[in-house]
Amino acid sequence: MRFIFAPMTSAILLTVPCLLVGQSAQSASAKPEPLDAYLSCRYGAGLSAVSALRMQGEGLRYRDVPTAEGQKKVSIIDGYRLMISQGEPSFFANLHIERSDPRQYARDKDVVIKSLEYAMDARPPGPKAVWDHVPYNGFDVYSVTDTTMGANGPNGIYVLFRDPTQTIVTIYFLGQKPEHRHFGTIQEHDAIVDKMIEDLTTCANNPPAAVAGNLPALRTPDDLDHFINKYYLQARLDRIPEAMAMLTSSGVLQIPEAVGTITGFFSEVFLTNPSRVDGWRTVIDKQPGFAKSVLDSAVSWSKAGGVLQLPGQLPQMNDLYWGAFFASGNPLYVKKLLELAAFATKRDDFNVWMIGATAKWSLARNSRQHFLVHSILEEEKRTSDKLKEDLVDDILKRDPERMRQEMVDFRNKQIRSGKWK
Repeated sequence: MRFIFAPMTSAILLTVPCLLVGQSAQSASAKPEPLDAYLSCRYGAGLSAVSALRMQGEGLRYRDVPTAEGQKKVSIIDGYRLMISQGEPSFFANLHIERSDPRQYARDKDVVIKSLEYAMDARPPGPKAVWDHVPYNGFDVYSVTDTTMGANGPNGIYVLFRDPTQTIVTIYFLGQKPEHRHFGTIQEHDAIVDKMIEDLTTCANNPPAAVAGNLPALRTPDDLDHFINKYYLQARLDRIPEAMAMLTSSGVLQIPEAVGTITGFFSEVFLTNPSRVDGWRTVIDKQPGFAKSVLDSAVSWSKAGGVLQLPGQLPQMNDLYWGAFFASGNPLYVKKLLELAAFATKRDDFNVWMIGATAKWSLARNSRQHFLVHSILEEEKRTSDKLKEDLVDDILKRDPERMRQEMVDFRNKQIRSGKWK
């Protein structure tokens, strides 16, 4: 059969039936990543983290911030972006959690404080924002807040400095339309903010036990599925050798639909961490047969610029793009899939239609399971032409299972009419 819309088409998720289960070659490191505690914080007031994205790559980087003296640079050696919500579309806060270069932290702190002062002075005319500075629960806390309850208020910026770990937490409290708010007065809003600051600082001081302990070993296909699909939320480079070593023993490479996603995933990991590839080479060379071939292809693609540089518009590109996206959270892969999804209207050619249909369905399904995919598509909708806007609207609004069934029905209709074989 040339084409079957089965639940695993385009390797949307790598969850597979029970196959041969083997023992992983390595165990996970027991040492937590420096910023991991912040990912496991639990908040009251109905708040929860609905997305988390780790900064790509390794080493020292910088971000620009505005000050009264012009743009200044702040060092970063690791970082996360978290979106905190009270239930979609009530997005309450956007967190930037960053660790500075210890040698530059004192200067970074001074620059960030000056940037916050500049943000307050640059506010448009109207009610004056409130400035505050107080040591709290092991953090040095600065804030600029809007006390109004206008169309999109209240909002504000909090910056929490944790000097012993050279950590800077910037919280952007987001303005919300009245119909999306879970508070009715400024006092209720401020109580939620206070509760969130309390929970965040307490969590940083006393991280949940799960963060400090061993993570589950990657012994089964389900373990690998979760590891790959959630990797961009919490990159664990220490577990990449373990993931490579279990490819054969798990039997996951016996599933044809999974191969492209796995290859794309490792290609992106190698691309964004080139300094690690030589060290991983010994693990790659120990893998048997097909697993080594898959990993060798991933290394080769990474050296040529990654999946984005591969030519052609083939059905397997859907799997490669998703694998690379899961490794990095790079919006370019979602945009590439959206380009392919446009081919779902090309109904004269089976292969072209298949590329578009599977890309469109995979976007619809993953936009429900990954907040980042949904937000990337929403941004594309706001900045695209009418044709693409309608396509994104259809992806985000139609039930993925209904979309899949409609595609199956259309394929069968084309076959019965003799247009497709």
